Amino acid sequence: MSLLCHRITAATAVVAAFLGTFLTPPDAAGQPTVVTGRQRIGLVLEGGGALGFAHIGVLQWLEEHQIPVDDVAGTSMGGLVGGLYASGESPQEIKTFVGGIDWSLVLSGQLPFPDLSFRRKEDRLLFPNRLEFGLKHGFTLPNGLNSGSAVGLLLDASVLPYYNLKSFDDLPIPFRCVSTNIANGEKHVFKDGSLAQAMRSTMSIPGVFAPVEHGQDIYSDGFAVDNLPVDVAREMGSEIVIAVYLDTGTVNPSTLTSLVGVAGRNLDIMVKANEAPNMADANILLKADVSKFTSSDFTESETIIPKGYEVAQSHAAELEKYALNSSDWKAYVEQRNARRRTTVPTPQFVEVVGVTGSTKAQVATQFQRYVGQPIDTTKIDSSIAKLEGTGLYSSISYNMLEKGDQTGLLLRPRMKNYGPPFLNVGLTLSSNNSNDINFGIGGRATFFGLVGPGSEVRVNANIGVVAGVGGELYKPLAVGSRWFVAPRAYYVHTVNSFFSGSSALAEYTEHRNGVGGDLGYTFGSKAQLRVGEDYQWYGDTLRVGTPIAQAFSLKPFISNASFQYFGQDEALVPTKGTEFTTLYTYYTQQPNEPGGYSQLNSSISHFIPIKEKNIVFGRGQGGTSFGATNLGLAGFPLGGPLRLSAYNQGQLLGSDYFLAQTGYLYRLAQFNPVVAGDVYVTAFYEIGKVWNAASGTPSLPNDVAIGGIMKTVIGPIYGGISVGNGGHFKWFFGLGRIF
Repeated sequence: MSLLCHRITAATAVVAAFLGTFLTPPDAAGQPTVVTGRQRIGLVLEGGGALGFAHIGVLQWLEEHQIPVDDVAGTSMGGLVGGLYASGESPQEIKTFVGGIDWSLVLSGQLPFPDLSFRRKEDRLLFPNRLEFGLKHGFTLPNGLNSGSAVGLLLDASVLPYYNLKSFDDLPIPFRCVSTNIANGEKHVFKDGSLAQAMRSTMSIPGVFAPVEHGQDIYSDGFAVDNLPVDVAREMGSEIVIAVYLDTGTVNPSTLTSLVGVAGRNLDIMVKANEAPNMADANILLKADVSKFTSSDFTESETIIPKGYEVAQSHAAELEKYALNSSDWKAYVEQRNARRRTTVPTPQFVEVVGVTGSTKAQVATQFQRYVGQPIDTTKIDSSIAKLEGTGLYSSISYNMLEKGDQTGLLLRPRMKNYGPPFLNVGLTLSSNNSNDINFGIGGRATFFGLVGPGSEVRVNANIGVVAGVGGELYKPLAVGSRWFVAPRAYYVHTVNSFFSGSSALAEYTEHRNGVGGDLGYTFGSKAQLRVGEDYQWYGDTLRVGTPIAQAFSLKPFISNASFQYFGQDEALVPTKGTEFTTLYTYYTQQPNEPGGYSQLNSSISHFIPIKEKNIVFGRGQGGTSFGATNLGLAGFPLGGPLRLSAYNQGQLLGSDYFLAQTGYLYRLAQFNPVVAGDVYVTAFYEIGKVWNAASGTPSLPNDVAIGGIMKTVIGPIYGGISVGNGGHFKWFFGLGRIF
């Protein structure tokens, strides 16, 4: 989308706006429009992100007043709205379509959490952000914050009936859209080929949506070269050109006081330069007043659309000169509708292009079930999501293909070109005490297929309060098997405080270094069971302060069994669903006592949406050491942000514990999902208990907290205040996983 030409107060906001421009296009076929006895009328629609919704209002007015359109040309958002109209969609159908899109999901570029494979869910929960890098050619950034997959699927489904379109002149209304070929820096006007790919290309905002590659050509948003393509309409043969310009008003000087504001303004000036001659060449220039909106207001379609209707009405005298009488309008509409396509043949085969070997076979197998069945785009999208959920694919587009007298389903998988291997990174920060701020940086490198199909090697590294390195090999027992083995090795040191009452008297360094392995079974994409054995070098040593707890050093064998269920709908702030985890461990040696001991630690969270903006949640956690006492820092700690927030981190320590939380979340605001996300206010109540704790530990510690949460590219940021029993009061803040 090319909103830049309007009001780019922030480069990112502009960008985000563009992506929203991917409404769906559907239909095409036939012969070019035949215009006789009147001048040929072309409609030109400017790019502008969400502001381009105003184009729908213009279309509505033109239809109501029986003004024919013989050619459509557009850029970015204008190209997308124009493509929908040219393919046969009515203004009302386009309005319904854009209003029904989950813009936050589409613009964020994130695959929905439920669609991720189990291991990718683990990655998302450990690194709840959008920071994925590639190591394939050294450290590499993705070529866009958003692969554009969600946009592409919307377009694929919408225009699927036009799978064998020879020319965009064969649509109900001849159509063109403009992109920038960044390989050679030249303007490219799409007039044939895949209609979905053309529309996907015109809105590929640099740095936000990944560009569309086609052979040696690489296409991005057309705003830089021709944002109001009147010249393109003239080349199509239009004699009268109606151009719709999205007027954002005068520049606010306050937006030019930052680096981003100045950069955005310069880009705006550049775009206006390529628009100026086209504005002058239009016969009728409709300047829609969208100055009260921004290019990222994708949820405001209901209020932006009327702005187009209003500007058309204000030019009624000019426009109605080209109106048709009822009989001519009826003939025009019949001719247009005769070229509209609405059906898709049943596929007789599956063809996969762009990949080879086992990858090609994997994709083909996934879609073989659709052979001989009527096309169901919802099911196809679901299968695509399952493949993309493995983390290897940038996008998977689809179309139909003719071979001889048969028609098949064509799949075009695109692997991520910056990996594998991939690198996830994340920052963690938490504090409710100015003298105790926990900060950490972690990373995970993931290598695929090193020891056979489906295998993965993870290498983790952390610095901060938790520091160390570790690695695990994940190996299915057979290709496609849900059974797997997972040998591992790790070296981890953690700094823990030991309290007497509310005073931290000492800090200990806990080391858990070891080797081990698991046998496991994965239940689809939501659940996993593991059993295994480790040999550890496990102990605590005094780091600073008074030696309160007895230091220990053990070398136990550890038997473990774990189960994890990830049924929530999101990693950052779930709105519905359940998560459950449990871990049982048996140590052959016990700190400070002879013999071994067992521990069980479990947690469950459940989220319930209430209407559109409200979420009620409940969480329960508990652990037991099955009668073992005098465990010191090997016990279970409570306290700190979101774990009895009115108490210091790790202040409450015992051999057994429980923690219950219940709360309410209200979505206060929605920001541009390209760079940020929803903002929530929250209130929650916490109550817990620890057994066999130090003297002075409250018998039933509890608190009430209020705070706020904001989703960002680097992860959820949270903060608030908490008031607990016994006069405990804390402010808290953090960055990282919350739920």
